[in-house]
Amino acid sequence: MSLQYQHRQPMQLKKRYTCLLITFFALTPLQELWAQLGATSLDGPGIGISVDYLPASRYIRPEDSVKTRSTTSQQRYNFGAVFSLGSHVDTATGKVRNWTLAASGSYTKMQHKDYDNRIFPEELLDAQLALQHFRSIGNRWGMVSVLSAGLFTDMEKINNKDIFINGGVLFVKQHNPRFSYGIGAMFTNTFGTPMLLPAILLKWQTESKFRIDVNFPEKISVSHRMNKQTDLALAFRMRGSSYDVENAPDKKRLMGYSELSVGLENTWHLSRHIDFVASGGSILYSGTTFREKSLSEMFSDKPMHRFATNYFFSGGLRWNFLPRK
Repeated sequence: MSLQYQHRQPMQLKKRYTCLLITFFALTPLQELWAQLGATSLDGPGIGISVDYLPASRYIRPEDSVKTRSTTSQQRYNFGAVFSLGSHVDTATGKVRNWTLAASGSYTKMQHKDYDNRIFPEELLDAQLALQHFRSIGNRWGMVSVLSAGLFTDMEKINNKDIFINGGVLFVKQHNPRFSYGIGAMFTNTFGTPMLLPAILLKWQTESKFRIDVNFPEKISVSHRMNKQTDLALAFRMRGSSYDVENAPDKKRLMGYSELSVGLENTWHLSRHIDFVASGGSILYSGTTFREKSLSEMFSDKPMHRFATNYFFSGGLRWNFLPRK
């Protein structure tokens, strides 16, 4: 293998991961509006709790993509709740208006071993409230307005810099009962200066024996109803979040975390309202960047701190306020 090829290969990998992280940064404000409960995610009004365990994974340093002896493990405790505040249907026109309130939170405990210098925080916390309004504006079009405020912190020093505000408007078309898509813009102060980002939603479901569920930017899954009490799914999921941190490398304040996973998800319907969910699989990608909270650094090329491919386990309970069909 030539020296020229050896030099080119890390550069190609760097560009590939940079494009991936840019995509995550663009989608992070949209993802943070709803609880990231993984397999225990809510489909409607209800309450969900879950615990994720990621065992020790080796740290890959950004300068040469070398897998080091340093390791990090994670335990995440997640909570989400969605409440319907009111709904109105105009009997003359059939137009619908409704209000929804969502509360969510996630606490991550990270355990680091054999690092020469501190890179990652030991704790991460996000907790937020989101208010959503939907109204139909035509036979198949609707408008979704969302506003949220939350705390995204490493818990070392909590102040107004840890408060992130997100909001936006999306125009959604229900093309048919199984397919809908939306486009709009999201407002966020995640990068310090308030700014607008494009937002895209895509939902598609089939009703065949093997159900395909595309819910971008959250997941792509294929599920099968084993019997009346059990569903089994294979799911590819995206997870992303941003935090204001105190002691990051080079004194950068904005930490962006992104994760791609694939795994099996088994759901047991304990009653018409209560589900128990267990899942496990592989973390295909896990990356972190640190940057200043400024527009000029949003799409700048920053060192990518990664963890080696890992596996995960998760378990959770979901209480659906509306009875399962």
